[in-house]
Amino acid sequence: MKQSDFWKQVLSLALPVAAQGLLYAFLAIINQLMVGQLGESSVVAVALGSKVMSIMAFTQMGLTAGLGILASQHVGRNQREKIAPLQGMLLLVGIGVSLIFMLISVAFPHWAMSLFTADPQVIAIGSSYQRLLGLSYLPAMLIGIYATTLRSDGIVKLPLYISLATVPLEALFNFAFIFGHFGFPKLGVKGAGLSTTIVVVIELVAFLILIYGGKLTGNFSIRQMLNFHFRDVEIKQFWRLTLPLLGDNLSFILSGSIIGAIYGFMGTVQTTAVTIMQPIEMLLITFFGGFSTAASVMVGHRLGRDDMDDAYHTSKRLIWLSILAPLVIAFLLLIPMPWYLSFYKLTPESLSLTKTIMLVMAIFVPSKIVNMVLGSVLGAGGETKFIFYLSILGGWILAIPIGLITAFVLHWDIVWVYAAVTFEELVRALLGGWKMRTRTWLNNLVKEN
Repeated sequence: MKQSDFWKQVLSLALPVAAQGLLYAFLAIINQLMVGQLGESSVVAVALGSKVMSIMAFTQMGLTAGLGILASQHVGRNQREKIAPLQGMLLLVGIGVSLIFMLISVAFPHWAMSLFTADPQVIAIGSSYQRLLGLSYLPAMLIGIYATTLRSDGIVKLPLYISLATVPLEALFNFAFIFGHFGFPKLGVKGAGLSTTIVVVIELVAFLILIYGGKLTGNFSIRQMLNFHFRDVEIKQFWRLTLPLLGDNLSFILSGSIIGAIYGFMGTVQTTAVTIMQPIEMLLITFFGGFSTAASVMVGHRLGRDDMDDAYHTSKRLIWLSILAPLVIAFLLLIPMPWYLSFYKLTPESLSLTKTIMLVMAIFVPSKIVNMVLGSVLGAGGETKFIFYLSILGGWILAIPIGLITAFVLHWDIVWVYAAVTFEELVRALLGGWKMRTRTWLNNLVKEN
């Protein structure tokens, strides 16, 4: 593959996904600022009230990842019609899963909130928010499935265009419903939940109209999508690929919560430093997450058409790109850091800790991006069990024990605890790189189907 063709394909896939991720990141910041005007209890209530949705989102990511792997290879083999039963089966499963989460949020919001806080005021406020937010789970699940099918065929601009319309719309609805502008009643945090649900429904309608009206990949009839049996070879293969990815996502969210608790118990100053650093880290991860999507699609297409050498060399290029680009950008972001920190009222101790943690973050961010890309590369070839095992190793065997020992036994400074915990990313990157070099992951998963 020519260098110019490689760059053209990478940028055409990665940039729209990155831009969409940044849009949602900025929307989250804007929404948080609006809710922040209602008081501290409202901020905490919305954050905790979103926990159920976060768990569902990670479940959705695990389910759709398996679809993306097989769909990309089917596209590479030019047999898009074989995506239909996979999409249909996943739509049925996704509807069932989202209805369970919806039932929890709509019917039992107080119970769900009580899992995360004992504050009665926060529970009351969060329950009113969660009850309305829960209505968005079903359309959000359907959007995720259709968007995955589109991306497997390299159609990444359409979701971006829809987001360009719906993200400002949600910000406007939040402004109207939360504060009671434009003749709407003042709903407070309930307005945030209502605006999200309305916009997600609009987004789903837009997806369906454009996919079926434009005859894009995914515009399968109900008969095509229901033409499967759970004992079919490819359906079984889908679950062999997907279950480890579900485990990976569950492991990630649980281990991440425990690590966050470790930082929290180290003290307010330490927690503040990590909290201020995390939005910058997430901004980088969100932006370079586009490389992960590009890797999954580009490598999957090549494996589907049995072009193993091109798949391997494309993967190598993507890995090097995911090392160098984030490293450069992360250190460039350190330049305006004094300006960013000036928005916070920090003690000299907190300011010093935050600056140091920012530097450590810049050093380790490339390994996090590399692991995302390696996960997409190895997953494209069906190595989802290996990805799951790496997740268990990194989170539960390395990061959590190291965090507990360094924080509460050795009593290290937060900077060194953060560096020690994050070191697991480097270990996983080295093991993932070794696995990639073995070439055992270069598998055509759809050849026999």
